[in-house]
Order: sequence, then structure tokens, then C-alpha cells
Amino acid sequence: MSFYKKSPQHYGYVFKIIWSKNYLGLAVDKKLQSNQTLPLTTFFFWPRENGWQLLKEELSCKPWISKEDSIDILNGYNEIINYWIENVNKMEGIKKLIVASSKLNFELLAKV
Repeated sequence: MSFYKKSPQHYGYVFKIIWSKNYLGLAVDKKLQSNQTLPLTTFFFWPRENGWQLLKEELSCKPWISKEDSIDILNGYNEIINYWIENVNKMEGIKKLIVASSKLNFELLAKV
């Protein structure tokens, strides 16, 4: 499943999520015209590492990603982390995530 929160010109990036009770894995992919994705970053597992800072550093090494897109990606990362913090211990958390995903830009890969 893919969900987008931006206007059509911002459909270029998608979060890949691995949802667990103990951690949240997030990676960023580039959305291609053929509806396929190309990995841009590795997975960052929160709270084990400062994923926001690592993501910011990794995005800054990619000159083809605009500053505006980098800000949107980092803000999206924060939104997803905050959502996970609020819902990780709730049984209906994953269902709520899918329902609330219309405002988040992600593709759920796995719930472990």
C-alpha cells in the first residue's frame, strides 16, 4: 500500500516502514513513474539510533534531492515516529495507522 500526503509534484518519495512493539524501522525510497521504487536510504531503527539526524546527514549527501524535499521527508519522518510513540502499545495501532495514513506518506512493509 502506498499513501501520499502531498500534491502530485511531491509524489516522488515514499517511506518504507517496519513496525514493531520495540522499534520502528524507516527508510526512504524514490517513487519512479513505473510505480516502482528505488531505495534512497538504509533503514533507521528508532529508538535504537538517532534516525532523524542520520537521515538528515544521508539526505545532505544526495545533491539531487531538493532542500524542500529534504524538509518534507524529515517532517514526515517525525510525524511517523510520533504516531508510532502514541500507538505502539495499542492493539488497534496498526489498523489506526492504515486509516490515518492518508496524511502520511508511507508503504507498510511488515509488522513484527
